[in-house]
Amino acid sequence: MAANNNNIFEQVWNVREDDSVSSSVGMVICVLLQRGMLAAGFGLNKELLTLHYTGYNKNKPVWEINFFEHLFSQEPLLAVREKVKGVFVCNNKNLIVPDALYEEAAAKEWLRKIHFIERKDVIDTYTLEEDKAKYLLGLPVYISELIKINFKKAAVLPLPIYQFLSANKQSLYLQCCVTGEQVCATLHNYSQLLWHKVFDYTSSEDIAFEIRQLCQENNISPSKISMRCNAVSAAEYDVVCDLSQYFPGIRGGNGRNIGSRWDPAIFLAQQLFTCVS
Repeated sequence: MAANNNNIFEQVWNVREDDSVSSSVGMVICVLLQRGMLAAGFGLNKELLTLHYTGYNKNKPVWEINFFEHLFSQEPLLAVREKVKGVFVCNNKNLIVPDALYEEAAAKEWLRKIHFIERKDVIDTYTLEEDKAKYLLGLPVYISELIKINFKKAAVLPLPIYQFLSANKQSLYLQCCVTGEQVCATLHNYSQLLWHKVFDYTSSEDIAFEIRQLCQENNISPSKISMRCNAVSAAEYDVVCDLSQYFPGIRGGNGRNIGSRWDPAIFLAQQLFTCVS
């Protein structure tokens, strides 16, 4: 990861060292984080060709509008807006409500109280068909508007949406996505949703503690959990690998072994792409 004088961090992965990689990109997805963005470029044959990660230092506030405005205008993969098929947003201000209990106004009011969301900020609702529930996500209004202005034709979805889309045929199946500051985690028992949370962390021990607390509260043995883990950049590789001491047998989100620093991010991009392709 390289850093410039403005505490901006950048990483790039290419499927091959070839000048034609960028020119071959026909479809793009991006992941917006509270202090960064991952952009993934795919060929028209749906092959992942390149990953660009850019983030900024924690000494600046989250969702800094100037950072995202500049990045949207300067990131090469976003130059042709029509190529952007999906924008995935990670935020801990979320809530899942079963369809049987869902009432729009009440659900949004509940979310505002739980997470102290400002009245001017935006709450979007997404349908989790397989879990028969609604996923509510709160965002600063200026970020929501910036997305709408720049990516008018792209689907806008919560980052963990991929964790809800495939029918799970395993018992105690835990899916995680690790970012530089947060973890999106979802636990299913076969097709039953047991738990979902987006939480902050500083080390792999924090993640393990959060999951062990979940197990204790639900009388689940941690050894019975099958864990799949993705990440947004190569920087989270060590955190993902460290989790194996707490959860032996951990694999990438697609079930494959994690063999290189970029594998968790590659697996994430590929799984997210299936949500919009």
